[in-house]
Amino acid sequence: MFNFLHRPFTMQTAKEHTLPISMIKLAGVSLISLSLFGMTGCQTVKKTFGGKEEITAVKAKKSEQGYYNDAQNNINKGNYAKAIAELNDLRAFYPVGSHSENALLDLMYAQFQHADYLDAVTSAENFIRLYPNHSQVPYAYYVRGVANMHGGFSGILQYTKLNRAHRDTSYLRLAFSNFQELIAKYPNSPYAPDAVQRMRYIYNQFAENEMNNARWYIKRKAYLSAVNRARWVFQYYPQSEAIPEAIATMAYGYQKLGMTDTANQYKQLLTINYPQLLDKKGNVKLSDATTKSDWLNTITLGVLGKQQKSTNFGENTSYQGETKTQVIQQVQALQLPENPTVQVPDPVHSFERKSVVSLGLPEDELHP
Repeated sequence: MFNFLHRPFTMQTAKEHTLPISMIKLAGVSLISLSLFGMTGCQTVKKTFGGKEEITAVKAKKSEQGYYNDAQNNINKGNYAKAIAELNDLRAFYPVGSHSENALLDLMYAQFQHADYLDAVTSAENFIRLYPNHSQVPYAYYVRGVANMHGGFSGILQYTKLNRAHRDTSYLRLAFSNFQELIAKYPNSPYAPDAVQRMRYIYNQFAENEMNNARWYIKRKAYLSAVNRARWVFQYYPQSEAIPEAIATMAYGYQKLGMTDTANQYKQLLTINYPQLLDKKGNVKLSDATTKSDWLNTITLGVLGKQQKSTNFGENTSYQGETKTQVIQQVQALQLPENPTVQVPDPVHSFERKSVVSLGLPEDELHP
């Protein structure tokens, strides 16, 4: 469902480097300063036979262009582990070379494809820190968010059919924040529409997480706990796809608790907004309320593509929904609350009037 993301295109330009001539002494060995030394080699710590450590020099085996070309060939062949090694060597031996910026962009892409999601996050953050004014920095913000979406669902878990909302959601919360920052700083980037869709997905996942807990309580006849979970969704995820199930759960739970008047108020909400969730006798059809949307359960979390020459909004995406301004405004209203630690007040009696009215409940019945 999410759009494919392509590696950004950047023009290669030759760079001139001013090399320092100062010398430093470390461990009794005279070395050229790191800025100069990084152009042709790097330092490693090697233990000798007697257990002592000494600094040795390792020289580059290839030119900068050679490392970069080999990395590109390996990426094109899907040999991401080899590509990662080539790109790491390039950045170690030529830290200020003409390919250093593009190498870091390619590195985060290769690491993501190799399922090294946390490494991809680190590379993206390094790019943001080192090249804050680079034309492709929005790509780094986006990769960071996408990689964090996968961070808590790597390894064997990514090959299962488990709903992500039923697992640890801490990485999803971090990704949500990443996409918020991307949209706030670069609303005109080609990655904004896809970031909006991902934020909506994460928002729905958190609501689904609460409703999954509510279902667990319903099965064990812990109706008060189920109602509290549904209240949380009703109050803090009002734009989620779980709202119908949340209202149905509260109507069902209050009925089981013997609180008929309160249950009837939630049934009235169902009658106005989701009449299909009530049978002819007015009983809640709770099984029909369970969220079955493909948006939640079968969504593809996205694949990072190779670099393309594109700077126009939406050129490399299949997004064809609302306009840029509309999607940005909509996503700004999405917020993730902290996990519930206290009992949530009954939304029928204490929820903001405008929020209840938006669901169709007549004003004269808001406060019986």
